[in-house]
Formats: sequence, C-alpha cells, structure tokens
Amino acid sequence: MALIKPRIFIVQDDNDANTVLSGILWLKGAEPFKFTRTEKCIKKINEVEGKVEVVILGGNIAADRNLMFIVNIKKINSSIKVLVIADEDSDKTRILGYGADEFSLKPISPENVADKLFMLISRDTVMEKRY
Repeated sequence: MALIKPRIFIVQDDNDANTVLSGILWLKGAEPFKFTRTEKCIKKINEVEGKVEVVILGGNIAADRNLMFIVNIKKINSSIKVLVIADEDSDKTRILGYGADEFSLKPISPENVADKLFMLISRDTVMEKRY
C-alpha cells in the first residue's frame, strides 16, 4: 500500500523561505508545492480538485484586502487548513476573520512551522476520536 503524502502549498514572496520550508516538509514526508503568486496557487488548487491539506501563507498575502486569498481558498475547499506567518500581529484579527486556522509571528524556525502544520493536519482526527 502506497503512503499518501499530505499536500502542502507554500505561498510567500520570498523564494528562499519557500525553498527552506519546502525542503523541511519534503524531508518530513509531505508533498510541498511552492508559489510566489496567488493566481498560480489557486490554479493548482483547482487542478488537484481542492485536495490540499494545508496552505502556508505570508502575512502580507493573507492580509491583502483586495486578494481575499484565504476566502478564495476556503471557497474551493473549506477543509483546507491555512497557516499564516506574519511579521507583526496588527492584521491578526482580520486574517483570522478571513478564515485562517493558525497565525504565527516571525521569527519562527522551519521546524516549528512544520510542527504547527502537522498539528493542524492531525487536529481534526484527534477531535473525531475524542467524541
């Protein structure tokens, strides 16, 4: 039986950060996809029929009122988890209002990002077994 790897989309302006996170997640057994443009990410989410476990977003992308990126992701598949990594918490309330599942501030290590991500993936399973 083949192992089904969690599909993770990383959407940030910084290529280096995308590469580091992608490498860590790949080493931990995930299937990461890197994007610097939201349009390409939405296109890929539609191509895979919304079968994405988590989207990691940079704070500036998540807070953009014109993009409403988190809202658009959740329209495709409301069960996609969204983890936002921001520089400051001034937009935290708005970002969580858009539907983000987790909000973290920089500085944060790639290992901590991976831990938060896998916690998000397992949260629903734990809650189902609890009740």
